[in-house]
Amino acid sequence: MPSKKKSLSSSETKQPSISAPEESLPHDREKFMTLGEHLEELRSVLIRSILVFTVFFVVALYFGEELHKIVIKPYKNILGESATFYQIKLMAPFMVYLRTGFMVSILITFPFALAFLWGFVSPALEPRTARLGKALIAFSTVLFWLGVWLCWTQAFESFLKIFLVTVRPLDIETRLPIDEYYDVFFNMHLIFGLSFQLPVIMVLLAAVGILKLSFLLKHWREAFIGIAFAAAVLSPGPDVISMLMLFVPLLVLFAISLVLIAIIERK
Repeated sequence: MPSKKKSLSSSETKQPSISAPEESLPHDREKFMTLGEHLEELRSVLIRSILVFTVFFVVALYFGEELHKIVIKPYKNILGESATFYQIKLMAPFMVYLRTGFMVSILITFPFALAFLWGFVSPALEPRTARLGKALIAFSTVLFWLGVWLCWTQAFESFLKIFLVTVRPLDIETRLPIDEYYDVFFNMHLIFGLSFQLPVIMVLLAAVGILKLSFLLKHWREAFIGIAFAAAVLSPGPDVISMLMLFVPLLVLFAISLVLIAIIERK
């Protein structure tokens, strides 16, 4: 009897080929990480930020006396080089150096922390979005330091002049507690730096489609009132002048934000 076995052709015996070996999988392992691995990656971002902060904090403590002379410069510009402070709390001088080191380290660490955080987020985004994020981080850093610079060169010294010279009665000796001066100094500079993030927030909301230029132009009166309210709440003093010091830059930044949103929508 003829054999029932049929010789298989070469096409039938050919095994299905694997399109891509396992080694050729995408190298961006972030797309295949578990929740625990993501949390571990986030922990490393936080650790790097803390390490950068610690380094700057130690350096700031080492140069504490020099930083103190820089911080009190606006005070002496207003009242003269012989102007002094007075101490209320026992630990006030020691806390001054700690607070100076802490705040200076926060200001310097801010852009580094943003860069570390974006490095954690960007692998999950499209290349175009990742590039936009890098540009926004640079833009945010510039705006933050622009706000701090504007407060240092214009707003803070004018603020001191109003309350220490302009509205001061003649029979009152002008000497501030050192801890109160530091509170006002750092709070005011931090508020200006963070307030200058307004264009970044608006551009981000526009980029994801939440904010529209037509909506902002239609409700510009409400935006005007909202900016005035924010300036009143965030301003360091209860007077109208300190509010205007923050309100005017925020209004200018709002106008710049409208231009940037228009450019985004056009593209």
